[in-house]
Amino acid sequence: MRQSAPKMKNTLPRIVTTKDLKSRSYITFYYLGKRIREYNGDSINIDLKPNTAQTVKERNDLLKRLEYEFTKALENGYYPITTISTIVKTPVEESFITAKEYLEQALFKKLKSNINRKYKINLKTIHTQFTNFLTEKELIGKIEDITLNRVEDFLSQFSSSGTYYMNKRRDLGVLFSTINKQLKQKVYVIQDSEKMKSSAKLHKVYEEEQVKPILSYLKENHHNLYICCLITYATFLRPHHEVRSLRMSHVKNDCTEIHLSGTENKGKRIRIVYIPDYLRKELLPIIDGLTLNESLFTRTIEIPNEYYFSTAWTRQFKEMYMRGLIQKNQTIYSFRHTAAVQVYNKTKDLHILQQLLGHSDMIVTLKYLRGLAAIKNDDLKAVMPTLDL
Repeated sequence: MRQSAPKMKNTLPRIVTTKDLKSRSYITFYYLGKRIREYNGDSINIDLKPNTAQTVKERNDLLKRLEYEFTKALENGYYPITTISTIVKTPVEESFITAKEYLEQALFKKLKSNINRKYKINLKTIHTQFTNFLTEKELIGKIEDITLNRVEDFLSQFSSSGTYYMNKRRDLGVLFSTINKQLKQKVYVIQDSEKMKSSAKLHKVYEEEQVKPILSYLKENHHNLYICCLITYATFLRPHHEVRSLRMSHVKNDCTEIHLSGTENKGKRIRIVYIPDYLRKELLPIIDGLTLNESLFTRTIEIPNEYYFSTAWTRQFKEMYMRGLIQKNQTIYSFRHTAAVQVYNKTKDLHILQQLLGHSDMIVTLKYLRGLAAIKNDDLKAVMPTLDL
């Protein structure tokens, strides 16, 4: 007698895809002896459709999420939802998502978004720390059941300084804020948690007589850092992202302007800054011979790494401090702040300064100047409304 082939055991889902968006991708696995292909999340009642993605990266991210959701459904016995008859669940139970799952989904969503690498690392860290802190019962329970006391107990681990505590509170708040977008009954444990006063880290402005000696020293000892500081001072561009990422393609109109798109600056809007003559004179030899995609600092298509200028500054600062050229809390950013104070003292016009700094809101500019002590109480008194009674 011919024996029938043994039935295939249930297997975990795996992704099948290509680099061609025209070819449909899917996940596949064996279930009850049958090979299954799933192109979307319909069979487990989840709105996931990888093949509607506009880019390969977006589709791959959705496929990974689809793989994760089906793995979870198979392990917990609710695949496929439409054919399960042995398990009776209430509507509440069917839609129930654990606290652990909510936190994972929130982290996944933020890591997919357009945020910088350091911010992503901070979110990964707080996610790991918080999920390790929670008990197993809390992790498999409802997110709404995590109490204010538990959150404050967790945050108390980071109370060695106000800044450290508030940074951790902010990072955890980002995850809960993302979760709240999915909840009918919002969770406010982060907003209600205790705050700690953090001391602002000020980038102390330079005295007028400091600027030229510092720039002269940097020009002789680290030319790239000199150019970065000069651009920061002359154009108000932020050194560690906007200046560091400059290519020949950003320099326009015979080296009289720098143009940044909305994705290339913190304000998320097209930004055009004027290049004064003293900066243009220094830039012309640098851009000579560069192709459009080449960096001003590496002269290749690669831009310097994100720590390039901060590392260079740390090394040069020690020698400048020993020579008495510079003071504590004076940084690369101090060039931007010094220029801002100079413009305000000349014009007393917040609107002009807002445009130069690339701030999206006048309130940000006002706080900026107050933080630098550029606006003094006497200035505010002079503009207060008067009334003769």
